[in-house]
Amino acid sequence: MATRKQSTTNFQAIDTSILGEYAVSDYSERVYSKVYYSIRSLCGLVAKRTLKETFSWDEFKERFSSDFGQVEEKRYSLEQLLEYANRKFGKTLEDLIAQNQISWQRRQEYAERANRNTQFEIGQENQSC
Repeated sequence: MATRKQSTTNFQAIDTSILGEYAVSDYSERVYSKVYYSIRSLCGLVAKRTLKETFSWDEFKERFSSDFGQVEEKRYSLEQLLEYANRKFGKTLEDLIAQNQISWQRRQEYAERANRNTQFEIGQENQSC
């Protein structure tokens, strides 16, 4: 039986410095922080439900950073974080990105409310002067 010679085309990767200051980082680098913060949020919410009144977000964030490292540090690979999220929460990359977007919206709404309240309080103080 004759063997078939397979030919595969080897593509040369595009040089990452091609766009200079306009260069785009790799997808895994851009999505890493979203996955990291989504996992932190999910772990924190579970801990908050469990610990109730004794839970502290600041203490939790410190402990999370101690165990997972800072986001810039990238102590674990993206694949390891995704495996952890899948095992602990049944979440996929898409789920985590959506979770991160919801979290950002929630924080933005909170900041806007806090800003409005501060402006209202300043207005009240100015009226009473």
